[in-house]
Amino acid sequence: MNHRERILAALRREQPDRIPMGIHFAATKYEEFVARIGQTDTAAYFDLDYRHVPVKAPRTLPDYSRHFAGRAPDWPDMTAPGFALRPFRGSPSYFVMGPQHTALNEWGEYRVYGDDEDYHKKIYPLDGPDCTIADVEAYPLPDLTEAYRYEGIAEAIRALHGRELAAVLSWEMTIFEKAWRIRGMEALMMDFTENPALVECLMERIAERTGYLARRYAELGVDIIQFGDDIASQQGMMMSLRHWRKYIKPRLAGIIAGIKAANPAVLAFYHSDGNIESVIPELIEIGIDVLNPIQPECLDIAALKQKFGGHLAFWGGVGVQTVMPFGAPAEVRAAVRKLIADAGRGGGLVIAPAHLIERDIPWENVLAFVEAVREYGRSDA
Repeated sequence: MNHRERILAALRREQPDRIPMGIHFAATKYEEFVARIGQTDTAAYFDLDYRHVPVKAPRTLPDYSRHFAGRAPDWPDMTAPGFALRPFRGSPSYFVMGPQHTALNEWGEYRVYGDDEDYHKKIYPLDGPDCTIADVEAYPLPDLTEAYRYEGIAEAIRALHGRELAAVLSWEMTIFEKAWRIRGMEALMMDFTENPALVECLMERIAERTGYLARRYAELGVDIIQFGDDIASQQGMMMSLRHWRKYIKPRLAGIIAGIKAANPAVLAFYHSDGNIESVIPELIEIGIDVLNPIQPECLDIAALKQKFGGHLAFWGGVGVQTVMPFGAPAEVRAAVRKLIADAGRGGGLVIAPAHLIERDIPWENVLAFVEAVREYGRSDA
């Protein structure tokens, strides 16, 4: 099998010649990779079966000055010639970067960093108790319908296919996370009960835009679209099922229906940290094909495979709170071997750490993970 055939077979729950692997690095660990290896392309170095297709940068940002000027440090002068837009560590969200560890993207997400780019705090543009539906309606969300945003994307996808690689669109933070990054987590969760019309308005405006971009990429031939919102803690859902079904599920269902209508072959991937087992049947119902990251600290992948493996593939499964940072290399190898035994046979698994490779994961454990996937993941192993 070539790379693209392998990962698509696995995600369509068919037996590949070997189990595909995923691995991605947080900022500090990426810098360590570059220093150790002398290369900048982690996907090429680790010979991954897929590559991410870029989301093109906006030519300008909406005017968020009324939401931040005077209340956010280092407010960028977006009227200055040549203000800097750059992708943040491969994220599809392009940012204006300020000189004092601050950043703003086209959705109005304002970040304030410490001494590195691993962690940040946020300033929310629509926080506070006085926010109204009129404020939400007037809030300047990005225009993703502009034709230039899609120029060259079909060619980029065809180029990946020509290299026998799967093309992936990362479009996580699809609805809920974009909403709370605008409104603020606490305020939005209060709104679920106290101001449902405001929630409906904000999420509908977001879903229209995220759905449009995803549909266009599906039309252009992308193989996998990575949706997602962190909707759970490790104890369970962060909201009631009633609220999830009211605000998030129907909009996610509409987005997935749109991409499947545009391209029936496209695979819908859904990311949420935490224990989301209670909504897995409904994610399957609305068309999710792949579930990520399957945190082993709170989910039993062997049980999930037995219960849902006829309808769903799994991407992830190796603990970044347990074995990857705190285990010895032999324990990492054992965890990989067990995961393959529990969920890998017969297809349906892309094996990966259950989140980014953070600074606390020893390099020896990174290598142990990769070597174990290659050794134990062969269909004849």
